[in-house]
Amino acid sequence: MLTVLSVLFWLTAIVYALGFGLFTVALVFRKPRPLELAILVVWGGFLLHTVVIAARWAQTGHPPFVSYFEAMSATAWFGMLSYLVLQQWKPFLRATGVGLMPFIVLLMGWAGTHPIGGESLPVSLQSFWLFVHAGFATAAAGCFMFAAGVAAMRLYQQRQNVLTDPALGIEPGDRYDEFNFRLMLLGFVFWGIMIVSGAVWADAAWGRYWGWDPIELWSLISWLVYVIYLHIYTVWKKLRGVFLAWYSIVGALFVAFSLWGIRFLYDTVHSYGGI
Repeated sequence: MLTVLSVLFWLTAIVYALGFGLFTVALVFRKPRPLELAILVVWGGFLLHTVVIAARWAQTGHPPFVSYFEAMSATAWFGMLSYLVLQQWKPFLRATGVGLMPFIVLLMGWAGTHPIGGESLPVSLQSFWLFVHAGFATAAAGCFMFAAGVAAMRLYQQRQNVLTDPALGIEPGDRYDEFNFRLMLLGFVFWGIMIVSGAVWADAAWGRYWGWDPIELWSLISWLVYVIYLHIYTVWKKLRGVFLAWYSIVGALFVAFSLWGIRFLYDTVHSYGGI
């Protein structure tokens, strides 16, 4: 089972990388055909990824976002789900795959550096609040990653002076700014629910709502980063565009550090089950 799961996971990562290549060709040569192929390819990768997620769930008996591998893989899956659904609804998002896919491929590669083998959920983590807390963390990170992909597309559009391109579905930059704001707002709400549910769970498990653990602290810092973003977007309209696009990408890096990078610098009680 482990061998099959590993093969499927890395095959998924390769298919996503191929999709990124096709997106790049589409934008470099301004051709719609490679874009259509790219979307078909990443659909195939997403279906493979769904099989990996389902197999992992069946293998461990718990939703697959507890270990580092699971959390990263599930975040990439949610980011892809958001993109594939929304690009069907909003065609101007189709070309944003070129911005999203590097984040997806890097996250899959990072996930693959952690043990892929699944384990049963430790007794200490067998709580309803785990699934609320970790589920909303995963959803929020997926939103922020998709937002960073949209922002990357916005930067490409500005740098190449591509105001519109009907063949690729590219529309004026303010459409991307607005959609990026909506993704960031949704992720901000999900991240807030993650923090609150984590506090409730911590009180039940450890007898305190807040303990200034590094992940708790950096999760709050990340949340405040997005408070600032929402304020800037709403009040300082002149900063929309390039500045807020870069801000979105930096914000996604804060989230990645808060979720998965902390352990390289600090000791933390948040160990993802030690897996």
